[in-house]
Amino acid sequence: MGAEASKNSASSGTASYASTIVDFPNLCRKESVATAWTLLHQCTLDKWKEGHADAGGFPESLLTCEGVIHKDCSFSFCMSRQGIININKGSSIFSFRKRSKFAKMAEHFEYNHIPAQMSSINHFRVKSVLCFHDSLVVLHLSRNTNSQFGLLDLRVNKFLGVFGKQHLEFANEALAGELSPDKSKCIVRMPSVTQQGMAAAAAPVPSTTSVFHLYDLRTKLLVTEIDLNFPLCHFCFDPRFTWRRIAVTNFESGHNNSLSVVELDAWNVLSTNPRVSDTRQTLYPFLKDLCYTRDGSLLIATILDVNCFCREKKTRNYRPINCSIYVFNGDSTETLHCIQYRRYTCTQHNCPVNYKPVFSVCGSRMAVVMDTTDDAVQHYVQVYKLPTTVNLQNMCRVAILQNYPLSRLTDLPLPTRLINYLHFKPDFD
Repeated sequence: MGAEASKNSASSGTASYASTIVDFPNLCRKESVATAWTLLHQCTLDKWKEGHADAGGFPESLLTCEGVIHKDCSFSFCMSRQGIININKGSSIFSFRKRSKFAKMAEHFEYNHIPAQMSSINHFRVKSVLCFHDSLVVLHLSRNTNSQFGLLDLRVNKFLGVFGKQHLEFANEALAGELSPDKSKCIVRMPSVTQQGMAAAAAPVPSTTSVFHLYDLRTKLLVTEIDLNFPLCHFCFDPRFTWRRIAVTNFESGHNNSLSVVELDAWNVLSTNPRVSDTRQTLYPFLKDLCYTRDGSLLIATILDVNCFCREKKTRNYRPINCSIYVFNGDSTETLHCIQYRRYTCTQHNCPVNYKPVFSVCGSRMAVVMDTTDDAVQHYVQVYKLPTTVNLQNMCRVAILQNYPLSRLTDLPLPTRLINYLHFKPDFD
């Protein structure tokens, strides 16, 4: 496994750009001969917003957010990145409610998206955004001290129904969810509920074991469930499959620093890496994000220090935290690479957008925000070349997406199946 410390300038043999004009054709020429994990580009965050992101084929130019976790944003939904302007918290509509968590996010969705009959007559209350994919959003709702989940399509602003009613109200921090690539299923990790352990299950950080619930979003019914061996885990759907395969941490008994690929049909483990982090004995509370790359060939795990320097933010004692991005094979979970850098942020209070990597439209590049040790104001963006699957079909997809915008793909004289492939839609059922 390779490890590298990010610096202000690129290392020998890589390309670095800090000018006001992005020489994108030259970047492409460098990329064509560059090896995997080469630092292709580096610029300030301001230059990234001014056009470097668009020139590099990245749909996300917003890589920082001032939102507070569990108030403005959730682990899966950033209000700033979605372009949502929070309504006035002091509005009379919500003045009779006293909420200290997810106030702005909850008010926005209740005011703009939840039918009035549900909130005023049926007493549904939005607690947070559990997960989202494209325009489909799953909300964590509460009614009569019972948690359940609501399905919302932001594209047409339509509420699609409720599913997964529970027997008690969970804390937002105790739940995690993911929508499948084909948007037909939703998997939710929640505390395992027993008569003896209801209080522990409702706690923000569950002290009991957890359980996976897989729901069919068309029928709103529970498809399958399985008890987990540890209270916490991260998981994500493989984008190459409709809903049948996920990557999940700490799935197997006795392995609290592991990563597994699992088939959801029978919860069969296809492969396991028993040691995700080579510098820590356990994954938690250090693991903050797990995701696949766009083509599903790689798994990206973001591991950070959990130190909080928020009180020292305006003093000389303000310190950056150590960040590590571990890269694994998407099928075998074999460790491939590690990128290490530093970042002025707080994993306890800041929005996850501040430390999550982003990927280009073509899926061949990854960008991260990093800082130097002595400057907490000037942020830098580094773009790395990802290893790609060596086959003609994938190479053609990368080349097309680097030269055609997504809005023009349907104009290409290609069959529907190939158009879907260009959009990274699932290849396997």
